[in-house]
Amino acid sequence: MQAIRTGVSWAGLVTGPTAWAVSLQLDYSIAYWQCSAGFRPTALFSLTGAAVAALGALASWRAVRDPRHGTSPPLKARTRAFLAKTSVGIGALFTLVMLAQMAAGLIFSGCEL
Repeated sequence: MQAIRTGVSWAGLVTGPTAWAVSLQLDYSIAYWQCSAGFRPTALFSLTGAAVAALGALASWRAVRDPRHGTSPPLKARTRAFLAKTSVGIGALFTLVMLAQMAAGLIFSGCEL
């Protein structure tokens, strides 16, 4: 419970790129199927990934605002503060990337070729 209250300094650093990679792999794996089925869930995958990345950035933001900068390693508070601030930026960046990917999924069907 304390990690939820004080944040996890590395959460945005892990969740953003992981959510993007999973979303991208899902999009590519169903590309052929969605052309024949007529159903396009790629925007939904990107929106879900963006929500996961935003939650990771939020957890890192809570660690930035905590005076001890989260409860997780590394041991030094200044290192945790740097890691938390970097993780917020990375999480926010990947959230924007996946929102742009979602917009592309709404515009293009993947069957244009």
